Amino acid sequence: MMLDDTTTSWASRFGLASSPLFGSHESSPAGTHNVLLDGRSGSFALSVSRDQLWKEPICADWSWSCNLPHHVTVTDREVAVVRWDKSGVELFTRNSVEKQLSAFYSYLTCDRVESNQRVVEFMLNVYRKMRMLVARSDVDDENSIDAFLAFLSCTLQETQGINASVVREYIVDINNSDLLASLPQNGLEALFNEVTDRKSLGLSPSLVPSLAVRHVGSEIFQQAHFELLRVPSPTFAGRDRAAETQVRAQKGAHFTPPALARTIVEQTLAQVSGLESRQELVFLDPVCGSGAFLHEALCALRRIGYQGRVVLVGRDISKAAITMAKFVLLNAIADWAPKGGCELDLHNSDSLTTALPAANVVLMNPPFVSWNALTSDQRMHMRDALGQSLAGRGDYCMAFVTRGLEVLSQGGALGTLLPANLLVLQETERWRQRIAEVADVRFVASLGDYGLFRYAQVEVCTVVVAKEGKSIETPDNVISLVTNNREETTSAALRHLRIAANATVKEKRDHGWHLFETPSREFRKRPTWRLITPDTDLALARLLQSDVVAPVEDLFSVRQGVRTGMNIAFIRTTAEVEALPERERTWFRPASINKSIQAGRILSNYYVFYPYDGKELAIRSEKELNEVVPTYTERYLQPLKERLSERPSIVHSRSSAWWSLSRRRSWTLDPSPRIVSKRFGGAGSFAVDFDGSYVVVQGFAWMPNWLVDTRKEERVSATFSLELHEILAAYAVIMNSSVFTRVLKLYSQHVGGGQYNLDWRYVRRMPVPNLLDAVSGEQFSDLIVELSQIERELGSEDPLPRQRIERLVTALYGVNFVRRI
Repeated sequence: MMLDDTTTSWASRFGLASSPLFGSHESSPAGTHNVLLDGRSGSFALSVSRDQLWKEPICADWSWSCNLPHHVTVTDREVAVVRWDKSGVELFTRNSVEKQLSAFYSYLTCDRVESNQRVVEFMLNVYRKMRMLVARSDVDDENSIDAFLAFLSCTLQETQGINASVVREYIVDINNSDLLASLPQNGLEALFNEVTDRKSLGLSPSLVPSLAVRHVGSEIFQQAHFELLRVPSPTFAGRDRAAETQVRAQKGAHFTPPALARTIVEQTLAQVSGLESRQELVFLDPVCGSGAFLHEALCALRRIGYQGRVVLVGRDISKAAITMAKFVLLNAIADWAPKGGCELDLHNSDSLTTALPAANVVLMNPPFVSWNALTSDQRMHMRDALGQSLAGRGDYCMAFVTRGLEVLSQGGALGTLLPANLLVLQETERWRQRIAEVADVRFVASLGDYGLFRYAQVEVCTVVVAKEGKSIETPDNVISLVTNNREETTSAALRHLRIAANATVKEKRDHGWHLFETPSREFRKRPTWRLITPDTDLALARLLQSDVVAPVEDLFSVRQGVRTGMNIAFIRTTAEVEALPERERTWFRPASINKSIQAGRILSNYYVFYPYDGKELAIRSEKELNEVVPTYTERYLQPLKERLSERPSIVHSRSSAWWSLSRRRSWTLDPSPRIVSKRFGGAGSFAVDFDGSYVVVQGFAWMPNWLVDTRKEERVSATFSLELHEILAAYAVIMNSSVFTRVLKLYSQHVGGGQYNLDWRYVRRMPVPNLLDAVSGEQFSDLIVELSQIERELGSEDPLPRQRIERLVTALYGVNFVRRI
């Protein structure tokens, strides 16, 4: 392998993104010098040279300044590895490295830095000290970011020597220079010496400021912005008040890992039709922060050799964020711009309330804010953006994605980070449908619980969609990636994704991650965008072809129970009912409500007012209501009369019976055995009502089909000694298992807290063990007996015997299937 080919070959082999180590205006030693990036553990600096660079301390200075653990020098005969926190060098023959290149790279990824004195923390301390100087000068804390950037500008001028004019042209703001002049000069001088001459302070390695700004600026500035918005400004004795910032934090704004931003940019650009031949590309980040996505976009264009005109558009409600984005991007443009030129359009504004330009590529990490945490103005903006696609309570980020899609040009693509639950929540189904109506989903990744995200409090995913046109590489498929929660696993998965970019993506799995394709037509059919791996799909198909299971609809009719329209008027506790006159108590029936189902049992603590006789309303007038249940009416109904009269069921039916239930469900009076469940549930949310004595409220009644199918009843009775009630008890225990919940997860929508929607449309085709056939075989008869015994042993306060249940249910579904879900 020729020296000149080494960087390209290694980047391709390892799935790394290459970027020049030095700027085009900086002097550097002979040879080629690059950073090869995947994120954290797998990134390193690489110099290909005929000189033995490792004999000088510059290698450690370079890698430390770039926040990389290693610098690797490749010469004609040697490969040298320098780790910035260790003295000395690891020397290998070039021949031995090339023969075992994968092993060499594994060595680099496993050889971890032991020091915590990283350049990011060092630069953050510089910002903190600058913030203190600003506070001492009684300057508003909001200006600390401006002062920090002005300080870096001056430092770059001093350290870049003959290239100072270039830096000045792109970076220096005269107003910021005036700001520095207002700060304590002795403090500024000490800070400058700390940055430019660490050795005099007994510190090593030395900082190369231009490398830190170029390669670590995104992380440094995001962290600085995070501190500005969330950490109080410093105070000093003798001051009347602390410096106060007027910066408005965007609730839900958070750090964007550079590795992930890089991957999202690459995946999004891959979906832009006719990318290389386009004369102009407009990139938009409607919540740009310090410019991480726009910076990565410029780097990606450089890697692919794009030569047209580029417009980088960024919006953010934080003035400080826009200032940092401008600094980062002007610095990047000083290093490289396409022949067509590069224009910046960065403004401090709210993308939900101001016009946005049309864009070919939209990239973002929108603020994750739940509905409950939104202000009234933010809720209004969200309603305006989402319109009919807002159903119930969503997340603020949905509004930004919707706005991005509205301004996305045909033939363009959008890439975004999202809370992972938006892929499966019932409340976001309309929103997902709206996205699918205007764009094609091309890439979805679920990145464990937190993965690369330092401050995330929710599971994060990424989605890439394209408007019009088909991707040449994957015309009929959605590329799907699932990783676990480890940073190393996510990095490895993203590297493989880059390796696969130039070929047809095929299924690939390794420890902790799985990359696969899902047919687009199948993806669009699903009520959720849950990522189901091919293994799981295959296991499910094989299970459904067997006689072991049957669809829920073959065994049960799942019916939604009574809807009161206002539980506070109609649901009473046992104590409240007993406090009523005896003749009024006859109008109340035991109720199964969500909170009364616990650990597989129904707590007999609640009653529902049920003013019906069979299918008819038994209390037909308000006069009769006051005569029949005067105490109850006075205490609970009359104070709510106006609200009860405004319920949609009353208004639409033009009924004057404001004391009636919204949906009475006459079938609920049938005394047949049934399983009752919560409306939204998982393990522990099911219980047996053997004599049909409970009125199901809001939740569901799972009515056994075999009780009305005499042929099945005769078959069961003739072939096995189990009572049908025992089979029902066994089913209740099965439904309370975590295995059943895992199967439910494949079919239903997640509604939060480990709960899933148990509506008929989701569960009807879900496979459950076919106990009606299993009872005739000795293989499963003992299992069924044991399951029914568990149900009988349960007390209202007893915990479910989880391990015992899981063992039995796993045996019924089959170990091979359970292992794959």
